[in-house]
Amino acid sequence: MRRLVPFVFGMLFLAGCATQQDLNAVKWEVDALKTRVAKAEDRLKEKERLTEQGLGNQAQLLAQYHELKEQVASLQGGMEETKASTKGTVKEDRLAALEREVMDLKALVETQKEPPKSLYETGLEKYRAGRYAEAMADLKSYLDAGPDPALADDAQFWIGESLYSMEKYEDALLQYDMVVKRYSKGDKVPDALLKEGMAFHKTGDSQTGNLVLQRLIQGYPATEAAAKAKKIVKDGLPRE
Repeated sequence: MRRLVPFVFGMLFLAGCATQQDLNAVKWEVDALKTRVAKAEDRLKEKERLTEQGLGNQAQLLAQYHELKEQVASLQGGMEETKASTKGTVKEDRLAALEREVMDLKALVETQKEPPKSLYETGLEKYRAGRYAEAMADLKSYLDAGPDPALADDAQFWIGESLYSMEKYEDALLQYDMVVKRYSKGDKVPDALLKEGMAFHKTGDSQTGNLVLQRLIQGYPATEAAAKAKKIVKDGLPRE
């Protein structure tokens, strides 16, 4: 739709005045956008309900929200251009009415709230900020609330990473092992095996650590994690 709106208004500008067919096209854009706003509002309400349960795709909804705002801004800009190209014609009253509709639509979009962040997102942000205990609390709450299946293994892994960063290596081992066993088909397994092996090294059990790393190398040879595992098996843990 974003490509269609500038095209419609560009044609109106080149023509020098708006025909009834042109105005109908603008009206159609407004009506279509109103429908999208209504649907977005419904999605936002549903999102607020799902957020309480730790469910839903936050990134997708946020992208839709910003896309809708961009479309309203584009439509408003095109309306100003059309208005300027039709001065002194009998179409001015109709354009003024359409302009009011666009302004009302813009006001409606501005009142919509951006979707709140999930506990997974806040947990990851806290981890990156070095607030490991808080990150772990958010991630555990996320898992307890019934997570998005696509993010469950990630949440479990970052709990392990939080414990590892706090130098609680034995506790971290358990979390990495959960990733491997509970989410064996997930994409976090190679990283979990790598960090599990490293955690064993940290506890002083390099023999078990290397066995875990060899499992990673054999099972996931083409991964970056496997490449790192080979270096650790050969040279030991890198100095931090």
